[in-house]
Amino acid sequence: MISKRSFFTISVVMLIVLVLFQFTQFAKYEGNNYTFNELEKLKMPVKHEWQQEKCNLTAGNKFSFKDSDYILFIGDENTAVGSIVSQWTLYSKRNICICDSISQFDLSGNAAPEFLIVDSNFTDLVAELDFYRSMIDKGVSIVFCTLPGLEVIKSNDEVREFLGITHIEQDEVTVEGYKLFSGFLLGGETVYQPKKASEERRQDMDLTIPWYVTGGGTKTYMVGLLDDYFGDYDNKNEFFPAIIWRKSYGSGQVFCIAGDYMSTTSGLGLLSAMINELSEYQVYPIVNAQNTLLVDFPILANENEEEFKKIYSRDIAAFQSDVIWPMLVSLAEKYDLKYTAFVSPKYDYSDPALPDADMYNQYLMYFNERDTEAGISLEHAPGISLVDKLAYDEEFFDSLEEKYTSTSAFLNMEDYESLNEAIQMPCVEKVRTVACAEDVMIPILSYIDDDITLQSLTSDTENLTYTKDLRLKSIETALGFDNAKMIFSEVFNPKSEEDEWQIVYVNMSSALTTYWAPFRVFDRTTLAESDQRVRVFLNLDYEISRKNDEIKIKVDGRDDNTCYFMLRTHGEEIDEMKGGTYEKIEDNAYILTIDSDEVKLHLVDTNTFK
Repeated sequence: MISKRSFFTISVVMLIVLVLFQFTQFAKYEGNNYTFNELEKLKMPVKHEWQQEKCNLTAGNKFSFKDSDYILFIGDENTAVGSIVSQWTLYSKRNICICDSISQFDLSGNAAPEFLIVDSNFTDLVAELDFYRSMIDKGVSIVFCTLPGLEVIKSNDEVREFLGITHIEQDEVTVEGYKLFSGFLLGGETVYQPKKASEERRQDMDLTIPWYVTGGGTKTYMVGLLDDYFGDYDNKNEFFPAIIWRKSYGSGQVFCIAGDYMSTTSGLGLLSAMINELSEYQVYPIVNAQNTLLVDFPILANENEEEFKKIYSRDIAAFQSDVIWPMLVSLAEKYDLKYTAFVSPKYDYSDPALPDADMYNQYLMYFNERDTEAGISLEHAPGISLVDKLAYDEEFFDSLEEKYTSTSAFLNMEDYESLNEAIQMPCVEKVRTVACAEDVMIPILSYIDDDITLQSLTSDTENLTYTKDLRLKSIETALGFDNAKMIFSEVFNPKSEEDEWQIVYVNMSSALTTYWAPFRVFDRTTLAESDQRVRVFLNLDYEISRKNDEIKIKVDGRDDNTCYFMLRTHGEEIDEMKGGTYEKIEDNAYILTIDSDEVKLHLVDTNTFK
């Protein structure tokens, strides 16, 4: 039996707990200023992009370079390969000379380029082989983004020898997968070959290829894998079908790429990796931003309600708040993700369901608690224009008692041409950066106008294939940047079981565990935070010099903002840094965080300690 004193004590304790609980909840909601976007206060650098010197001989420009600080590209900048080469030179702060025929390029009396990049569709390698040999003799290394036709290589001994090919084992062979060797792209050695049935959906690479066998004086970076046939060769890696390799000459190198890798954004990282192979060390600017974009989350209208309940046993509102959001929070905590959620008032504007203001405020509160940025989705189902969609959305936003300002937006590539008109509308007039699907002809990072930047998607977490992983590694190598998407309109309108949330979530968790693991050293950012870094990156110019073990970096254009560089070495480590800090990514690769206009690095050779 409880005494009166004990009963009184228990009652007082319970009352105190109740009051504390209620006060905590009250403070939580009253202190959550969820209708104010803190990211709106971010100081954005003024646009003064680094100015690239471009000389297009095909367009009639006169050769204008007095020294070797330029890249020569033989090809057309209006092709996919040309677009990638142009982007890479812009991001790595290199000048470029372009011609679609070597007949337009006269080296007499002019300095040879730093590097020669060739699209083989614009050269006759048999007839023009002496030109490329002369470039090698001058110490100019060459990248063949594409190879000449198979018959050209088969029928000409001199071409094969120049490219480092001993022979063609078979015109076509079906490989089991591919192996990317470590030390080339960031992310370490990777085998693109399914080990179990659940991984087979990731294999989207072309498995039927010519079987080029390389010989002495070559180094291979990527090969096709064969399970059944190795021949009478001691070095199996050398005998495997070569995909990316280099042939070494005394004065220069010839890099070869068998396949269309340079016609995708993978080419950005391949070029950065090849330059690294030519040098004792490489220092170049990067963005250092990893974004995770929740596109069309939440959708504020209970669309497609009847069908949705058949699949998920509840309506969109309940499913988003009770199932999806808690699971997203769990993912963020486990993998240290930072979200930008692009809210969609509606997706299907033919559905009569109306957007819910209370739901919008609820998610703004959720996002504020989790350091999640709330952007606006410009996506929509077919049947309505982007401008009409925004006019409808404007009615909803105008009806809200308290206004939230979104500074980031997500755009469907189909609406890209309508963007300039759309961004004049009130509900998006404060937008400073736009994310959209990747298009190889549109730079990954650029200014849309003087005030708004573009950050293209670079990966997706729910459907990461082997091709996309190679692209992820390449862009991380070149830019230290990733813009990964999760698109929820497909979850809410699934066309197959693969689009349903439970499958999508498992695929996301698997991809985050495996493919993103090597890049967790890069900073997690919202799109607005990334925008600030992109602007600094596009403005930057720099100079690098080295004396003995000391590297000096002079930075211009950062305007007192923090900027980021990558250092890649071959067996050297940073011993000391002045003017910033550093962090190791993997062996021979470091992120440099720079807060000064002049930085000094002291390196030590790790081989001397072995």
